[in-house]
Amino acid sequence: MTFNRARNTGSIVDSVVEQIEETITRQGLPAGYRFGTKQELCEQFGIAPATLGEALRVLRGRGVVEARPGPGGGLFVTERSPLLRLAHSVMELRQRGSTVNEMIAVLAALDEAVVSDAAVHRTDQDLRDLDDLMNRLAEVWHDPVNGLHANWRLHRRIAEISPNAVLRAFYLNLVDYIDGELAADGDSPPRLPVPGFVADSEQRLEKHRDLVAAIRSGDQTRVRTAVERHGSLDR
Repeated sequence: MTFNRARNTGSIVDSVVEQIEETITRQGLPAGYRFGTKQELCEQFGIAPATLGEALRVLRGRGVVEARPGPGGGLFVTERSPLLRLAHSVMELRQRGSTVNEMIAVLAALDEAVVSDAAVHRTDQDLRDLDDLMNRLAEVWHDPVNGLHANWRLHRRIAEISPNAVLRAFYLNLVDYIDGELAADGDSPPRLPVPGFVADSEQRLEKHRDLVAAIRSGDQTRVRTAVERHGSLDR
């Protein structure tokens, strides 16, 4: 099994995750299939160990792969759990013609549960990660490509805090679907097809700061207010 070098557009981590998931789905790889060692995968993708480690954290969180130590160890396909089948069902929505707006509407319905979980279960490391992602988002906010990708990385990281495996898997795969659809046209800047939507407005940036602040506070009333301000289609 060989992979292409990770593309430099968008997020390299997202590119690695997408290649591995699509390869498992497209080739119907069985549970226990061995991809190789971490070093071998780093060489194939042309990435640093830290970048691969971040991609593997995402994949393990989704129940897609597992790492086994010792001789003959490496990275393996996990058992096809119900969560993995759910993830594959979301991935197939593109072929069924589902729209980005439909996905965003479903994502919006899950936002309060995701942010509420994050406010309850966040660790100091989670908060540091969210601060770093928020700072990065502010830096690239007016960049039509990197701004939207940074936005979705923040949403992913918030969802990863939830201990609810079903909620986490469904939300993360919806985000991946939306981010992938918006990045599909490499000749045009990604944009949400929402009337009146301004991707890089200062008001919208402030709404994301409010989400992170609400998670840090642990206050559920503040969480609900931040989610409501965030809006159903103004992400």
